[in-house]
Amino acid sequence: MMKNHFSAIALALLLPAASTAGTLQEKYTARLTPPRIYNCQRASAPIKIDGKLNDKAWAQAPESELFVDISGYDFTKPAQDTRVKMLYDDNYLYIGARLDEKNIVANLTQRDTIIYRDNDFEVFLDPDGDGLNYFEIENNARGVVFDLTLDKPYRSGGSFFIPWNCEGLELKVAHEGTLNKQSDTDKAWTVEMAIPFAALKRDFADPRDYKIWRVNFSRVQWVKPGGPEENWVWSPTGEINMHMPERWGFVNFVDSDGTVPSNPINIEAYNQLWKLFYAQQDRRNATGRYYHRVADIPASDRDAFPTVIDASDDAFTITVTDGNTIYTVNQDGRFNLSEAKPRTVKNWAWMGPHREGMTEQKWRDFFKSYHDAGISAILFEGYDPEVYRLCKESGMEAHYWKWTMNRNELLDKHPEWFAVSRDGKSCADNPPYVGYYRFLCPSHPEVAKYLADDYLRDAQLPYVDGMHLDYVRMPDVVLPVSLWKNYGIEQTSELPEFDFCYCDLCCEKFKALTGRDPRELKYPQEDQSWINFRLDAITNVVQQIADSVRGHGHKLTAAVFPGPSMARKMVRQDWGNWPLDGFFPMIYNGFYYEGPEWIGRSVNESVTTLDGRADLFAGVMCPDLAEGDDFAKALREAFDNGASGVSFFSGPSPEQLKVLRDFLDTHNLKPAN
Repeated sequence: MMKNHFSAIALALLLPAASTAGTLQEKYTARLTPPRIYNCQRASAPIKIDGKLNDKAWAQAPESELFVDISGYDFTKPAQDTRVKMLYDDNYLYIGARLDEKNIVANLTQRDTIIYRDNDFEVFLDPDGDGLNYFEIENNARGVVFDLTLDKPYRSGGSFFIPWNCEGLELKVAHEGTLNKQSDTDKAWTVEMAIPFAALKRDFADPRDYKIWRVNFSRVQWVKPGGPEENWVWSPTGEINMHMPERWGFVNFVDSDGTVPSNPINIEAYNQLWKLFYAQQDRRNATGRYYHRVADIPASDRDAFPTVIDASDDAFTITVTDGNTIYTVNQDGRFNLSEAKPRTVKNWAWMGPHREGMTEQKWRDFFKSYHDAGISAILFEGYDPEVYRLCKESGMEAHYWKWTMNRNELLDKHPEWFAVSRDGKSCADNPPYVGYYRFLCPSHPEVAKYLADDYLRDAQLPYVDGMHLDYVRMPDVVLPVSLWKNYGIEQTSELPEFDFCYCDLCCEKFKALTGRDPRELKYPQEDQSWINFRLDAITNVVQQIADSVRGHGHKLTAAVFPGPSMARKMVRQDWGNWPLDGFFPMIYNGFYYEGPEWIGRSVNESVTTLDGRADLFAGVMCPDLAEGDDFAKALREAFDNGASGVSFFSGPSPEQLKVLRDFLDTHNLKPAN
């Protein structure tokens, strides 16, 4: 059948209910009906093709389910029954069909005319199941054949090739009644055909190499002359369009010993792939372009399995992965399955090394629970060689987490090293926000040397696998919005008392470069040269620490603010240009009144900025993700958008550890170490 009409009526039977109105699941419910399955047996005896279906071999073949309306199971039941049977041997696929019919009519007599203008029976075959280069064989009640091939479905610009003939096809029909006689009441007509496997070879591929085919059957029935016709099918497509190979049924070729081939398709992952394909088609039809990335798709429609969209305006590939299999489809509808190779990820947790009442055995048990859940490394705030040793013995790495620019141990020795606000107050004696905010000025050359030496010394301590920088920044010129209430402020603009560093040294250096004194700038928050001066000052400190620590072969990472763009604005932190081994953006969604999906957007920006130069580990605040499945959503958002791992702050809890382990297992993610 070459018609290509469309129906927007939804089908709910056999499908999970859509979680929220307006989701892709709800929109495409009718198309996401689970395909039917038929186990095709090997013929036990020869079959004579005469249309009568009375050979001994047919008795062993199971009947298919009754045909249904093409739009779905819950549409009106067809007025007359239709069933098929299938068998095979070394050379042929055999198909037998019985079509109940009160008035057997067939007018067309010439091969390769448009047979569905009569009542007809149609066969669709896609041996390799890739959705392209499939076969169609139609016949009417006279046994007149219309056979053709299609390179791809019409929706993707496909075209049909009528000159193809199914060489060696044997097809006969039989009537339980009389043909073209209106005065009597008929009972049925039957179709019997033998399709040579040799006729279905393409590009030297033997269709017998495929143990599972995509197959469908259709019956076009004209209700009255001139229309409308009805379309009754074995496996419904969800709209009046047979050219949707992904919705056809599965035919399993059963071995002689009765072994049914195992179908690797997980229907939930499969349907996730195809609903995104349908969304891409609709998007292109509406706007002329495809969705370019998975983040453009609502999270509710991509949260079941890891999903990747790689697209331009004119082409796309969608990839969905379950625990074992990778499903892909492109803009033409080319479908492919491949084995999913585990993706190695590295998960971390921040913590202090001292816990009240912790014995050696309790530490061992604690570390084992983390390692078993899929955590590969711990970032310790402080140093205890025995705790570090126990951590490493559990199979995890131990990294020393240490503050960088926030250093109150220097207050008495070097008060001149501390940053100064725009209103002239030094962090040494007037810290902003809280008493421990004692930030150094990055422009002092002694500061960078002091820090570089300090980190190198600690990197050489026993059991330390790497150094982790924190507070590598200026004081917050803008706090996360949820913290404003804690200090009774509204930072809708940059306030002088929170804007650093206006010390004499910084002002002199900037004036030497530009001829301007930053203390005299009318709009310092908009002066890009002044902003860049402070960004570069922090970056220069990081560069000297990295030269020292990494130059001696030690790993160096940093906790940073979420997203390079936010970090530059909020804390003068241009971390996208730092020479480190890994970055831990603190994507604490609760601080910004955001949901878990914001984690994905932030990770995407960060991964894009780094462009493979370093690993990105998404830092999440565990208490903000304790309710419902938010913790799993946060993991999904991080990994789907390219994070190399996740780092947990203030947790995870035992319940969250279990969620983590289950998530890694079901998403084919292999923890490092």
